[in-house]
Parts: sequence; C-alpha cells; structure tokens
Amino acid sequence: MPLPRYVLAPTHLTGDVFGWQLNRDGRFLDCHEGFAADFDRDVEGAMDWAEEIIGTRQDWRHTREGGPDRWIAADARAAAGTDVLRSIEPGTLVVAVGPGASGKSTFAAEAGIVTVVCLDSLREQIGGDAGDQSVTPAAVVEQNILLEKHLSEGTTLYLDSTNVEARVRAELVERARRHGRPIVALRFLPHLDTCRARNSARPPNRQVPGDVLAWQHSLALAATPKALLTEGFTAAHDIVTPL
Repeated sequence: MPLPRYVLAPTHLTGDVFGWQLNRDGRFLDCHEGFAADFDRDVEGAMDWAEEIIGTRQDWRHTREGGPDRWIAADARAAAGTDVLRSIEPGTLVVAVGPGASGKSTFAAEAGIVTVVCLDSLREQIGGDAGDQSVTPAAVVEQNILLEKHLSEGTTLYLDSTNVEARVRAELVERARRHGRPIVALRFLPHLDTCRARNSARPPNRQVPGDVLAWQHSLALAATPKALLTEGFTAAHDIVTPL
C-alpha cells in the first residue's frame, strides 16, 4: 500500500481571510483559518494544526514545484500499510489501537491475518449481537482466555478491539511480557470525520455513540508511536487506511 501524500498549502477562504488547506493524495481533508501573524510563525502554527489531524509528527518539505507555495509531509516513516506485517516476528501479539470505524477489521481482512481475536465477534458469539455492549464483560473474559492460549502456543495474534485506553494496553504489555512474546502496536487514526461517516454507514446496532467515538479518537491521537514505545511495546506503527 503506498504511503499517503499530505500537502499543506495557503488558501484564500472568504473576503480577506487567509487560511490553510490540508489534502491527502489530492483529496481535501480540512481547512484552517490563518493566525494573522508573520508568515514564518503562521507556517509553524499551520503545521502543528495539520499534525493534529494526521496524528503524527511530519517532516515537512517546502516546494513551489508545479504551483504556489506548498509543504509536503515527506517523512516516509510516519505511516505504513499491510506490508508492515512482513517485519513482525512470529509469535508476536499485534495490538490494534484506534477508535471505532477506523479500519482495524478491514486491515486484518486485507492483510490475510490468520489468527484474529475480535471483541465484536466474541460479543456476537456470546449474545448473538456484535453490538450488544451488555455482554462486553463476558466477551473480555473470553478474549483474555484466548490471549493466554495463543501466547502460550506462540501463535502470531492480531487483537482487533479499540485498545485506546492506556490501562488496557498496560495489561496487554504485561501479558505479553509474562509469556516472553513481542508486542507490536498498530495505530489507526483516520480523520474524525472519516470515522463518523463510516460509523453512520454501519447497522444501527454496530454504531458507536458520537461522544464515545470522539473520546476514542482523542485517546488514539494521544497514543503516538513514541508514546506506545514508552509504554513497553516492542514496536509501534501508524497504519494508512483509505479515506
């Protein structure tokens, strides 16, 4: 999967209002009003704003090639696709980190991951409804039983749940450590509007309440690869998903 091309460019909003526009692979993501300050400071502030949306620190490269001033996010290390799995050691616990509707399950399906433990699937097995939150405690118990089984057997395992809370990740890191297994985090963080659109397209029983989705997104935004490594993950990667 090719890396995304984020482009930040000055734009005229309305009247005399100056601003910035962020695109990914030529598709509009968001627009932001300028800071009405000197140009250098304005660029720096715009980059900070753009990185909040992207979810990672970027290496911005200034260019005028093919048009007016633009800044291109040139850090190829900032994001990855399914090819990141090639570097994962057998027996690794691969932990998805991301809000609802961020592409975690789609990634697993497209990557052809053999062993997946999915909280939604466990809820469906237990209560007959993947969206029935009342059976989540029972599903978590079953999830942990499966984690112990696969970690003991040395199976490469993909954990498909939000895992946006630091306390939840700490338990997973400790569990992997007890078994002497590597643990890798894959963070999924499309723009919140993208998650909202995908969420609204889901069946009603699978939709995450809007305030919960925003909360999940904010926690995932804070869980940068650097922060995840500090928590004890063996490696951490941002995953690109289609808009």
